[in-house]
Amino acid sequence: MKHPWFLCLHIVVFCVIPQFISAQIEMPLRADTSKECSICHYRWLSTFFRQHRKTPLAELQEDPVVGTQAMCLSCHDGSVRDSRDKICNDPGHQVGITPSNRVSIPENFPLDDNGALQCSTCHTPHAVKAKKDTLVTFFLRAPNDNSSLCKRCHLKNTGGVAAGNHPTEVSAEKEYPAIVAAGGLFGTGKPNEIICETCHTPHGGVDNRRLVLSIEDPRTRSVLCEVCHTQRPGVSEDPTLNRSAHPLDLLPGKAAHIPQEWTKGNPVFLGTGGELVCRTCHKPHYAEDKEYLLVEHGDDGSLCVHCHHGQSPIIGSSHDLRKSAPGEKNILGKQARELGPCASCHLVHGGAEDYMWARTVHGEGSAPAVLCSSCHAPGYCAEEALPKNFSHPMGVSLAEGRSPVSLPLFNAMGTRNATGTISCSTCHDVHIPHPRLTDTPGQNKRQEKFLRDDTHKFVCAVCHGEESLFQFLYFHRDNSRKEETVFPQPMRKR
Repeated sequence: MKHPWFLCLHIVVFCVIPQFISAQIEMPLRADTSKECSICHYRWLSTFFRQHRKTPLAELQEDPVVGTQAMCLSCHDGSVRDSRDKICNDPGHQVGITPSNRVSIPENFPLDDNGALQCSTCHTPHAVKAKKDTLVTFFLRAPNDNSSLCKRCHLKNTGGVAAGNHPTEVSAEKEYPAIVAAGGLFGTGKPNEIICETCHTPHGGVDNRRLVLSIEDPRTRSVLCEVCHTQRPGVSEDPTLNRSAHPLDLLPGKAAHIPQEWTKGNPVFLGTGGELVCRTCHKPHYAEDKEYLLVEHGDDGSLCVHCHHGQSPIIGSSHDLRKSAPGEKNILGKQARELGPCASCHLVHGGAEDYMWARTVHGEGSAPAVLCSSCHAPGYCAEEALPKNFSHPMGVSLAEGRSPVSLPLFNAMGTRNATGTISCSTCHDVHIPHPRLTDTPGQNKRQEKFLRDDTHKFVCAVCHGEESLFQFLYFHRDNSRKEETVFPQPMRKR
């Protein structure tokens, strides 16, 4: 016979323990706290949920949204050498910020309680199934075929040049290895299709623009724009065609003064060392000038003269072909009335020689003289402005011993060169309609002659010495150009 106390113990065991077990079963009062879910939803664990406390290894999870950056990086922390390294250590898509008015967030792409972007805006571990019955790549909230996910939010960045954006859904010449090696992707809808992810990557970019390659550091790596467009866009290898473009990846030097901002207040973009880069003049998204994706409209040459301010006096002068010859065409077949004052003579991309000439030249000789003769020749738009009966010899080198310091000389390509020869631009500055002389009473400023400052003092004198003033006064008089006119002989010192 069992002792009474043993019987009491059985009663306690059969009565109390089932109630304790029952209490443990009912304790969660929430969704299933399986191991898979509680890795992220750890506040669902009964200990955290019922006791509302943290542990030395886990902070108390107050935020009901588990897709915060801190939560995602608790696993994707770069500790393993794979894609997680890019997510944690390299620039990527912003989180924790409120989307701008240029972005449209779909309803099924949730923001956090403050309306800010989080990892969970685009990603979810509860990814839907794709057509092939597999999880959508990278647990995205929607498929990203040919950057379709990017376009759901960044719709204003699409539409091509008509919308002021870089074209997408068009074919490139090839899949450029430098872009592919940097993580850029090409689409499958067309051969070598340009998509958002050709230039951008949501994780692992080189800067906060999420670009696969730099656009501002030409010294250390491939420049993204130049991979496809090269350093000389629009240039043909055919030697009979135009073959020059605006210089890139170098400091502007003394030829131009780069402002800090454009006329509308937008900052001027330069390379990391102050170099001129494609992005200085072009803007791949939200461009002001949609035809060429320029940072601002080039009306009246504003984009050019913003840097080349010294050439701005040409606007409104007789060398502004919009005024003097509006129907004159450049090599692209565009009339001067359609262009700014610069594009009648210069092409930023595809012009000839170092000065990017945009005109069809006539005859032979050095580039500056031949270019002038494209207008100043019989039968052409400036035939009325020709030297009367005589012109200074072209292509002449300075006599030995003469100093070239004050005299601009030019080589056959039109580039200023100390050992070059005399050309039209030696005496004339085609951008400035008159020399900047003092307002001396009775002095003739020779409006629209485009002569350089104090020509007889600083240009003629280099070759003609003390006779330069006498030569200058009589040589260019109309009556002294006539064959029957006896040219006056200068007074010589004895």
